Amino acid sequence: MDANLKRIVQGGATTRILDLYSITRAYADDLEFERRPVFQHPKLNHAFLIKHTVRPHERAMLAIDAAVVTKVIIPISIDDLGMGGHSLFVEERRGLTKLRRFLDISVEGGEHLDDDLVRLRELSKLPSFDPFLLADRFLRHERPIDPRYFQIAPKERKAMQAYVAKQIAGVVGLAFGHENLADDDERALKFAVEIIEGEDTPKMNALRQTLGMTKEEFVDGMFGWKGVLYYRWKLNDTTDRLRRFVMELDDLIIRGVTPQERRQIDEIRKRILKETRQRWAALVSVLDGFQEEFERFSKSGDAETIRDFLLKAPSFFYHLGSDLSALSHVTSYWEYWWRNRDPGSLAARDAMEVFPAFLRSLIRDKGQGVPKAVIG
Repeated sequence: MDANLKRIVQGGATTRILDLYSITRAYADDLEFERRPVFQHPKLNHAFLIKHTVRPHERAMLAIDAAVVTKVIIPISIDDLGMGGHSLFVEERRGLTKLRRFLDISVEGGEHLDDDLVRLRELSKLPSFDPFLLADRFLRHERPIDPRYFQIAPKERKAMQAYVAKQIAGVVGLAFGHENLADDDERALKFAVEIIEGEDTPKMNALRQTLGMTKEEFVDGMFGWKGVLYYRWKLNDTTDRLRRFVMELDDLIIRGVTPQERRQIDEIRKRILKETRQRWAALVSVLDGFQEEFERFSKSGDAETIRDFLLKAPSFFYHLGSDLSALSHVTSYWEYWWRNRDPGSLAARDAMEVFPAFLRSLIRDKGQGVPKAVIG
């Protein structure tokens, strides 16, 4: 059982946590919202879903070999998160069978439990819970989900506002009649909030007309633009930690290593660095391509190319979310690993444990690349 759940409340979706509890309670009286839930079963639709880094002692309980799995936490009481919750991994042996036994199928929505378990498997296969990856996958799904489930968590919305304002200053100038705006102009910040919140304002309508979009195209285009801005912000937030990870891993001294272990560890370390750089390059290539089009649009006002880019942006979200979640995983787990250790060196037995876990989370084809002798 998980203890006090208040610490994981997000109010929305992040790359790591999908907080259904907060979203479901926020719109509890909205009949339109209730028509398209994530899960039909009320307990599942008040759950927390977490992308969880597998610890060594947890591997034996899992049915698959994975670096990251999906944890489901169901609150004991939706009125008091301090009471904790019941948890399991979707990927653990007989995990969904246990969940089926735990949930009451006699309640309203319980008759759709089979569909809910299919949905849970779908969510577990995603590399991340970032709101744009989720929205791209489920907004037009055969069982669509209300878009309010895919709102950016409040803390992240606030944190990305200033960054977005700097990124869009030139485009805001077009919306204001081709005025030159400084990056810190209050109007740019206000417009950034309108974009992030998806508000319908006269300035947004002016931008729609500048882009030559219909209202439906503009809604889709703003979703694409907001997603690109979100991924650029997350990438910017990850850059320093990723650079530090690469440098520290490259310089790491392995203690007490045999010649055979050294060969294995050096091989895995090289592949970790290679996969990290490839993931980084893929992210930067796509996002820089969008940025170049935005800058060209800001200077020339030629809307055709940027309009096409915005409309096709969601087709990149799965790959962007996958690459970003993999890089975020290795950097956050690296920092967690070193929390109570002296940096700069690592015992061979620890390297044989942590290095394969990093590689598993980085390689795109999970069926290839990690020697079985090293995985264990």
